Amino acid sequence: MRSVLIILMFSLGCIQTSAHASGNMEFNENDTIPVNSESFSPSTASEYIEHLLLLDSLWRESGDTMSLSLSRLLYHYSEPFDSVKTRLLQFDYGSLRPELTELVRYDTLPLRWLGDHVFIVDTLALEKDPFITKKTIVTNRIDTLDLFGLDTIPDVQLFIDSIKHARDTIIEVFIDTLYLESRNVRMYQVNEQGIWPPLLPPESRKELDFLPDSTQIVISERYFEYVADENSPFFVVSGTMMPDSLQMAVEELLHYTNIRDSIPLYISDPFGERSAFWLTDHPDDFMRYWVRNHENDSITIWVGNPSKHEIQLLLEDDIQVERMGKVAADHIPIINLEPDRTLAQLQPLEQIPGTWRYRLSSAMSINQNYLSNWARGGESSLASLLDLRTSAEYRNVDSEISWTSSGRFRYGNIISEEFGFRTNNDILELKSQLNKSINKNIDFSSVFYGKTQISKGYDYPNDSIPISRFLSPGTFTIGTGIEYEPFANTKLNFSALSYRNTFVLDTTQINQRAHGIERGKRTRHEMGGQLVINNKMNLFDDLTIENAVRLFSNYLDKPQNIDVDWEINLQKQVSYFFTISINLHMIYDKNIRFPVLDGQGNPVTLPDGSPKEEPRLQLKQFLGVTMSLSI
Repeated sequence: MRSVLIILMFSLGCIQTSAHASGNMEFNENDTIPVNSESFSPSTASEYIEHLLLLDSLWRESGDTMSLSLSRLLYHYSEPFDSVKTRLLQFDYGSLRPELTELVRYDTLPLRWLGDHVFIVDTLALEKDPFITKKTIVTNRIDTLDLFGLDTIPDVQLFIDSIKHARDTIIEVFIDTLYLESRNVRMYQVNEQGIWPPLLPPESRKELDFLPDSTQIVISERYFEYVADENSPFFVVSGTMMPDSLQMAVEELLHYTNIRDSIPLYISDPFGERSAFWLTDHPDDFMRYWVRNHENDSITIWVGNPSKHEIQLLLEDDIQVERMGKVAADHIPIINLEPDRTLAQLQPLEQIPGTWRYRLSSAMSINQNYLSNWARGGESSLASLLDLRTSAEYRNVDSEISWTSSGRFRYGNIISEEFGFRTNNDILELKSQLNKSINKNIDFSSVFYGKTQISKGYDYPNDSIPISRFLSPGTFTIGTGIEYEPFANTKLNFSALSYRNTFVLDTTQINQRAHGIERGKRTRHEMGGQLVINNKMNLFDDLTIENAVRLFSNYLDKPQNIDVDWEINLQKQVSYFFTISINLHMIYDKNIRFPVLDGQGNPVTLPDGSPKEEPRLQLKQFLGVTMSLSI
């Protein structure tokens, strides 16, 4: 057996530098790139790239991919990544010690005084001076009859002649208030009580002070922030948990960078053929290579990657290397060779971490009844019901996060000869839920649920005054809590902290009191807890029962009174497209009250004359044969 030559050639990029290309280099904007790369040293090359990055006229737009790549190359040259990593890991994040500290925020407003006690805020450039100058010429006339007898004196006569027709000019300056109002500039007056009108709203916690020369007003505001220790590189932090969060984020990115970073390795044979092999931080399975010598003899080796900085070579089991030679016919050995029956190791497929699933289902039910000269009486009618449901679900296996959004539109009507077109079913629901897995059966959950209707609703037979319409009323609930799945197809979502808002946008036509909202208001706010139970089970073949129970308790108003919204849907599959459906919907809300009637059907009144009202169970039921389609 002769030895086999194994050659491993590693191709690494290198930088050639010239001995005379050292020292600092200065570049002007008109400098060109040298033709010979040996004219650069690493330091001068970094200076040149930095100079190009600072030239705004060189780049077509900011944030160009080429400029970003050059920036990362320049930063990596300035400081190796290992130095950054070491400094980040050695930093004492516990030394920040953030404390709640009172800080003062200052702002200044320039002033322009229009008088001793009147000023404006000089933040808007005015096209002209906000003053009006008025000149008045006054002529002095003297009645000489009053000076009778004195005008005969020569000196007095000269004085009288000099002042008889004397003129004075009176200059008055006014503030041009109309011009200031056209420019939306407000004037302020300073008096003993302060500044009027006030510069700040009454509820403002800010303070005002004039500078000593009264040219500016300083507005100060005191607030509290978490301030880190003065020896740390941080000033204001988001909270006491910021140092721990920052440390976790740095460690996660360093770990991810170490995993993602890889080194290319090329394995070459004497004939110039190259095979690529990447060194990563993930210990991959062994890869098979055939190694040849100059005589074209080959053997099989396995190359492994235990770590990023290590490779492992294994020779194929049961390798026999032989050469052909001239031997006598009497000495030819007979060798029985068995074929290689070992199974090759397969590389498992990588699972896609995040996937989307979409679903759309529709159910349509139509009932028709026609009568003509029917002796027993009756009425022709046509009834229909449309139920559309759609959902989009996102699941990420790595992060164990799921996000499900669904919508439902249920609309039904009936047409008869006597009453015409009527709506008897109208529901629009939207739901979005984000879950983060805690363990196998419990998730942290955040839920949004909204419900309203599309068309106007009436209290038949009165079809002139609507009692509901789109977003009147409307309800949405936001909650956070946990979701527990005790067994398959059953989920319990408990939102210990929930907020429910019921609103009526059009209070001019819709009576909000009929939907549990106080008179004179448009909304009802409730803070409480919510429990949602969803269950689906199959009793027999093709017989399915779905339960959806929604319970809500208001912590701030009689928490023992629980609002109930319970919907039961029973379906029996009779063919591929058709099912028999029974839908039962029950609602009990203590805030929705109905008039109390006596035995004759008249409203019962209270001692103050107002009608007596009380909550009641609301019930809706549907039975029919529907045509359904799901994709």
